[in-house]
Amino acid sequence: MNTKVILAAALGTTFMLSAQHSGNANYNETSGNANYHNNNYTVNRVNTLQTTSSSENEMVIVIKGIYNEKATTQVATFSVLQLGKSAEEATNLMDERINNVIKELDAYSKDIVVMTDMISFVPTYEYAVEKKIFNPKTYNEKPAGFELKKNLIIRFRTSRDMDKIMSICGKNEIYDLAKVDYVTVNFDQIRTQMQRKALEQFKEMTANYSSLMNMDLTKKEKTIQEGFNVTYPMESYRNYSAYSQASSNFDPKSQVNDIKKNTTEYYNPALMKDHNFVINGDVAEPSIQAFYDLTIRIKLKEDQLPKNTIIRNNRYYIVTPAGDIKLLNL
Repeated sequence: MNTKVILAAALGTTFMLSAQHSGNANYNETSGNANYHNNNYTVNRVNTLQTTSSSENEMVIVIKGIYNEKATTQVATFSVLQLGKSAEEATNLMDERINNVIKELDAYSKDIVVMTDMISFVPTYEYAVEKKIFNPKTYNEKPAGFELKKNLIIRFRTSRDMDKIMSICGKNEIYDLAKVDYVTVNFDQIRTQMQRKALEQFKEMTANYSSLMNMDLTKKEKTIQEGFNVTYPMESYRNYSAYSQASSNFDPKSQVNDIKKNTTEYYNPALMKDHNFVINGDVAEPSIQAFYDLTIRIKLKEDQLPKNTIIRNNRYYIVTPAGDIKLLNL
C-alpha cells in the first residue's frame, strides 16, 4: 500500500515538472488536470507543410530559411523632461542630469556612446487677473515657467551594459525608455550565406528527385524567384497576462481578495517549423531574424520543336486583271 502511494506521488511530481516547461503563457483551465479524470487521451496530429509539388509539365521546389543574428550594437532612446521657472533654470537642470549620466557611463565603459537630440523648448502659461479702467477684471496669460524635452540616445553592446545604463539613468531621474533599436552591419554576409545554404539544399533535393523520377533534373530548364526580409526584436514581442487566482480558503468568515494579474511582454521569435534550415538556431537572446526563400520552377515537359526554331507562315496572293485576289498554293 505504501509503495502505491509513493509511486503516485512520484508520478504526480513528474507530471507537474513536465507541464511547467511550457510556461504560463500556455496555461488555461482546459488543459492539465481538467482532463485528467476523463482520460480523454488524443493524438496530436500535425499536418505537414508542402515544400515540393509537380505535374506532368512542371515541378516547383520551395526552400525557406531563417538566420538568427545577434546585434552588433544596440541603441537605447530615453525621453527626458525638465521644467523650470526660467529658461536658464530649465537648461541648467537638464544639462546637470545629462552630464552626470555621461560622466558615470564614461567611467564604466569607453565603448558606450551618449548623444542628445533636442525635441522642444516651450514656455508654459498660467492665467493672471488684471484690473483695468474700462474692464474691472480680465484674465491674461503670463509665462509661469519653461518646459524642455530632449532624447538621450545611448549606444551600447551587451545586456549587462543596459543594466548599468538603467541604473545610472534612474539615479538621475531619467526613467522613460522610449525604445531599443538592434543594429547589425552584417546583412550582406547574412544574405550571401543564406543563398549558399539554399543552393546546397536545392542540389541535394534535385539529386534525390532525379533518382526518384528517373530523369536528370539538372539539365531541365528552370526559372527562379527569391525573397529576403528581416524582423527586429521589437516586432516579435507579444503581450502576456500572468496567471493568478485567489488561494482556497474554507473559513466562512474570511474574505477572499482577488489578485491583480500582471501584464507584461515576452520575446516570441519565428520558429523553424515551416522552414528548411535555420542558421544560428541556438541563439537564446532577442535577435534580428533574417528570412530567405527560394522558389525554383523546373520545366519537365520539353517543347515539341527544338529551341531557336523559326516558324514561317507566309502566304502569297495574286491580283487578277479583273481586280480579284486569289491565294497561291505554294
